[in-house]
This record gives sequence, C-alpha cells and structure tokens, in this order.
Amino acid sequence: MFLIEIAGLKIFFTGDYSREQDRHLVSAEVPKGVKIDVLITESTYGIASHVPRLEREQALMKSITSILNRGGRVLMPVFALGRAQELLLILDEYWGKHAEFQKFPIYYASNLARKCMVVYQTYVGAMNDNIKRLFRERMAEAEATGDGSGKGGPWDFKYIRSLKNLDRFDDVGGCVMLASPGMLQNGVSRELLERWAPNEKNGVIITGYSVEGTMAKQIVQEPDQIQAVMSRTTAGARRGPGGESEKVFLPRRCSVAEYSFAAHVDGTENREFIEEVAAPVVILVHGEQHNMMRLKSKLLSLNAGKTAKVKVFSPKNCEELRIPFKQDKTAKVVGKLATIPPPTSLTPTDPQSQQIITGVLVQNDFKLSLMAPEDLREYAGLNTTTITCKQRLRLTAAGIDLIRWGLEGVFGSIEELPEMRKNHLVKKAVANGNGGSAEAGNDTNMDDGKVQEEADEEVTRLVAAYLVMGCVAVRYRSDGEVELEWEGNMLNDGIADAVMACLFSIESSPAAVKRSASSHTHDHKPAPLPKNPHADVAPADRLDRFLMFLEAQFGADNVNPAAEPRLPPLPEAQDEKQQQQQPKAIKADSESDEAPMDVSEDDNEAEREKKLEARRKAEIERLHKIGP
Repeated sequence: MFLIEIAGLKIFFTGDYSREQDRHLVSAEVPKGVKIDVLITESTYGIASHVPRLEREQALMKSITSILNRGGRVLMPVFALGRAQELLLILDEYWGKHAEFQKFPIYYASNLARKCMVVYQTYVGAMNDNIKRLFRERMAEAEATGDGSGKGGPWDFKYIRSLKNLDRFDDVGGCVMLASPGMLQNGVSRELLERWAPNEKNGVIITGYSVEGTMAKQIVQEPDQIQAVMSRTTAGARRGPGGESEKVFLPRRCSVAEYSFAAHVDGTENREFIEEVAAPVVILVHGEQHNMMRLKSKLLSLNAGKTAKVKVFSPKNCEELRIPFKQDKTAKVVGKLATIPPPTSLTPTDPQSQQIITGVLVQNDFKLSLMAPEDLREYAGLNTTTITCKQRLRLTAAGIDLIRWGLEGVFGSIEELPEMRKNHLVKKAVANGNGGSAEAGNDTNMDDGKVQEEADEEVTRLVAAYLVMGCVAVRYRSDGEVELEWEGNMLNDGIADAVMACLFSIESSPAAVKRSASSHTHDHKPAPLPKNPHADVAPADRLDRFLMFLEAQFGADNVNPAAEPRLPPLPEAQDEKQQQQQPKAIKADSESDEAPMDVSEDDNEAEREKKLEARRKAEIERLHKIGP
C-alpha cells in the first residue's frame, strides 16, 4: 500500500491486499490519524465473499491427499511470489504433522520463486508474528542440537524441494508440484498440464484468481479437451503457434478443483475497509467490469443514510479521471519570524494587541514557508539581491519646515533618521559650524580645526533627514537639494512616487503658499521684458536685408524694382471679360447710330484713366503705411 501526498491531497493506493491473517503476511490496516482524500482500491472479487480460511485449508488438503491416495500427481499452478510461499508453508506444516504423506515429495518449479526465497529469509522481521515465532523456535532447536549452519529458519522447508527444470524431474509415482505461471498459458505449469491431463488419477487444483480467456479459467469449466501448445513432437521440437489445421487437442481426464487463496479481499472485507477509511472519493481498479459495477452499485447504495455522499468511480483501462478538489493552504513560519510569539487568541478584542508579520512566502514542492528575506539563503537556498534607488531634486523656495509639514500632512508622522541625531551632537560640539571651537583662533589648534572641518564637511551640509512610511529616506541639504533613498520593490516604489509628487507640489500648492506667507515690500508688477535688439533697425537697413535675402533666394537678375505698384483687378474688368466672351452684336445698317457711340467711348476712356490714377495713389499710401 502507498500513501501519496500531492499539494496537500492525500491519496491512498491499496494495490492487491488482504485483511486475512495468514501464515506470513501482516493483514492490511487503515492508516491511523490520517484523513484520506482519495482511495484507490482493487475490486477483483466484486461483492463475492470468501470461504473462511480454515475451511479452505481443510478442503485443499483433503483434495490433495485424495489425489495422492489414488496414486495420482497434484498440479497447483501458482504465481512466483505471495501465494506460492503461503501454500508452501501450509504444505510443509501439514506434512510435518502427517507422517503417512511424507513419502510423497513436494516440489516448486519456479526460478523466480527460488531466487526470491533469499529475500524472504532475510526480512523475517518484516513479517507477521507466526513467522517470527517459527524463527525463534527453530533457532532454539538449532542451538540445542548444536547445528550452526543457520538453516533452521521458517523458510528452510523440510519436505519441499526446489526444481530447476523438468529435465531433472523423475516423473514416477505421486507428488505435489507447485509450478508457475498461475494462468497456465505457457511455461512449466502448462507443460505439466498437457502431460498429466489425460490421466484420470491426476488432479489440477487452481488456488489463485483466473482471468477470462486464459487456460486456468477454461479448465475450471472442466472441458473434455484442451489445446496442446507445449507438447513435443516426434522430432523433439516444440510446436509453435500456427493455423487452425495445426492445432492439437489433448483429452482432459484429470480432476479439477478450485480453492481461492488469492491475495485479494472479498466483497465484504473490501466494503468494510472502504467504510473505515471514509474517503470522500473512491476509485475502483483491478477488476472485471461486471464485478466492478456490482461493487460500485453496492457502495452507492450506502449513500442513502449519509449526509456527505461518497463519489465512486470505476474507470476503464487508460481512462482519465478529472476530479476537482479544494484544499486549504497552510504556510509554515521558519527562521526569525518563528521567534515572534503567536497571539493568544485568533480574535483579539484589543486592537492594540494585533500584530502584523511581513515576510517572503516560498513554495517548494507544494509546501509553503514564510520567512524573513535574510533567512532565504538558510531555509530556501536562495541568494537575495537588494536594489537601492536614489532620486535627487532641488527646491529653491521651500524650506525644511515647509517640507516636513507637507510630508506629515500626506503620510502622517515621520521619523527622524539616526544620522540626523548624530548631526545634532556635532552641531552642539562645534558651535561656530566650521569644525573648530569658538576659541580656535590660536596657532596651536589650527591644524586640528582643519582636519575636523574636512571630516565633518558632508555632515554639516545635511540640514534634516527623515524616514517616511518606514522605507523612504528624505535628506534635505543646505543648498536646497533633496535626496530620496529607498529599497526598490513594488510597494516602496509607489511610496517614493507619492513622496516626490508631494515635494514637487510643495512650492506651488495653495495650502503651502498660505502656510509660508509673510509680509514683504517688493512690487507685484511684472518687470518689463527686455527689448529685442532687432526691433530698432532703420528702414533702409531693413530694405537692404530684405533685398539681400531675395537675391540669395531667387538670384540678383530676377529681383528688379517695380516702377508702379501692382493693382488688384476691378470688378468692372471682370464684367468686360464676360462681355467679350459673348457673341459680338450685329452692326446696324444705319450710320447715324455710329457717331453717338464714338463720343461715348472717348468719355469712358477718360473716366477710366482718372479711376486708375486714384487707385495708384491709394495703393502707394497703403504700402507706405505698412513700412518704408
């Protein structure tokens, strides 16, 4: 059995287990003091119940002795580990009590079982009280007889021998043969079955669980014939798998009996074990579908009288299950934080007794640990790096009193740094502020005063130093420089941004201006702006510069003075253009009409000249107003 914990979720996997107290193994037990979340258990026998162990052993020995008494051989197909050792203990004990059967040899033909017998002989202390008792008794007998070979253990059988291969087996007379594999598909057990099945004196006893489709399951049905897959041909070669025409069948005349000594719980024991574990989720595995569904229905029927229903799953092979779980996460406090005494009550009535603990939460293999940053190397194996940030700004008008007032208004009480306290002590010792005493005018103390002044140069320039919110240090120097220093992280960066925003607005905020207001005599009128030196240039110089610019841009040949200003077109000229675009009028036949038309044209020309002259004068006056 295995108890697995993943992210706080406890999974109990049983595997093949039995709750019977047999001759060498300890019965399965429920873990004490552990709350199981998921139980994965076998369902080999479904809800079927076993015959009591003593009755099964008596029936088994009765069947074996009856076969031997009629002169036959007993074949017991077994697995190499587990049940084979249990049956060997039963047979060796029975042979020791019944001398009349000691003439019949007992063999176990399994190389794996023979090799693993050394493990059983070594780990006697891991087995049940019966094996330990046998070990003590046989050791006492060996000491009494003076046998120092050390072969008197419980696994040193007196009436059972190991058979390496069938070539050394003298198949004469009655015997008991425990051979593997247990399903009779091939190997030594299948070869002996094909050899002994045609004789009615022989017998086959199935002691384990038989899977559908195997020879062990088929022979329990007592068929008249069995297929020969291991029998030798006349040429001495083994017959391999072939077509239907090559199959050879042998008559089955031997007796067949079945007694369950499998290392699997029955339905009653399995149900009691599941109820005792009391897991909210049960997953059934290792069983036939029919038996699994019967056991699942039985377990679900027990939910009728329960407030917390048990979820039962019976997945098929390779089927994936997704079951959601909600687990509480618990962090373990280690290092320096563990030395802090915990609160006496989870709900303290006094708010002053509440305590806030800050640290680093480290997750390793689904385990959470809370520790101080300086303990990361010791308890988590992590190296830490601290980033120190600095920001400098200069305030021209705000003094230290106004800065402190602004910071206290935003962040509450601020703490004075220890370095400032040392500065106060230095100022008291150095009254004149230059590193020497008030009487340091004599020649004998001149050199000492210079050394003291150089040593305290930076300290004396520091006016004030405060700690804001326990993380941002603010230092104000005599030249108006403000230095901010903090350890870089997400929280401290936000506090530092707030401190800088407060300092940047301290000189212009209305509240700060009102607090720092005092009487004064200076004028509030704005000072006149200085005159542009290019505003008093003479008109001739301006014209020369302008012409120089035009010549440089367009060339000297393309810049010529205009004799007359360019006039904008009149609306009348536009009307004349429209009239010219229209078809010319047909001349009249009468010459008397042409003379008056010539007179009117002369008058219009004179009038047009007067208007043009007036427009020229107006344009020149406009240009003169713009600039000479």
